Amino acid sequence: MARPSQVSFRALAAASLVAFASAPAAAQEQGILWETTAQAEIVGMPMKMPAYTAKSCSKETWTKPPETSGDSSQNCRTTSFDQTPGKITWTMVCDSPPMTGDGEITFNGTDAYSGFVNMNSEEMTMRVNMSGRKIGTCDNPE
Repeated sequence: MARPSQVSFRALAAASLVAFASAPAAAQEQGILWETTAQAEIVGMPMKMPAYTAKSCSKETWTKPPETSGDSSQNCRTTSFDQTPGKITWTMVCDSPPMTGDGEITFNGTDAYSGFVNMNSEEMTMRVNMSGRKIGTCDNPE
């Protein structure tokens, strides 16, 4: 025969399991799926680099600038971020190679944007012009 403390523990464990199993699953946050086209140019060079297109999932209200470097070894971080109606601006710094930068995006309604990122190092100044358009929704925005 089970002791009273064992019965209490078993009852509590069973009740907890039932409560956990019947709790609704956490809903995934919905975001906006953007398709962005960007083209970089190095100031003073006669040719522009080829344009590239990428997709990203953002929150409805942007809380950080778009990812501008696919290279995490650059160790880039945002140093300021401001949002006003229809526009976001930011500054950033990267460690490898040492660079500073700033960017601006202007939203054209709710379905499109255009903007730029300027990056400055001792060796060069680069400008990335970009435009984006909403192409749908996505789960778990960044």
